[in-house]
Amino acid sequence: MIHIARQLLPSLRSFTNAASTVITLNRAFTTKPEEDDRNKKTQQAIVLNEEDIEEKHVRGWGNGGQKLNKTSSCVQLLHKPTNIMVICQDTRYLQQNRKIARKRLMDKLDLLFNGENSKTGQKIRKLQARKHKNRQRAKKKYSSKEEAEDNQHD
Repeated sequence: MIHIARQLLPSLRSFTNAASTVITLNRAFTTKPEEDDRNKKTQQAIVLNEEDIEEKHVRGWGNGGQKLNKTSSCVQLLHKPTNIMVICQDTRYLQQNRKIARKRLMDKLDLLFNGENSKTGQKIRKLQARKHKNRQRAKKKYSSKEEAEDNQHD
């Protein structure tokens, strides 16, 4: 499979008129077939129906002062079919909390229905791979140091 990447060539820019002239080069490169299979997403589209959501506005709590504690700016969303609840009181304002809560609910539903192919699942998998790679690197580094110390003692 061939992908087209757009690469900026800074050496070919016109230095006299750099703001208006940028030369780009389209470069083709190939990828391995197994990479294409991994990147292929078979995600279900998540549709959030308002009839499926029960929304409550409750009093806030915690840090934020009197304004937060005496207004009903905390949003609780309950997705009735899956019984998933999301609570948001990140800001002091109801409209911002409603928007954030809906986004969190969509993320949770995406993770539930799409699993590893969801955005959250992909982030988790990427972090796990990075941690594994760092552990392997550390193990290799310290095992070679131990071998060097053993050789010095002999």
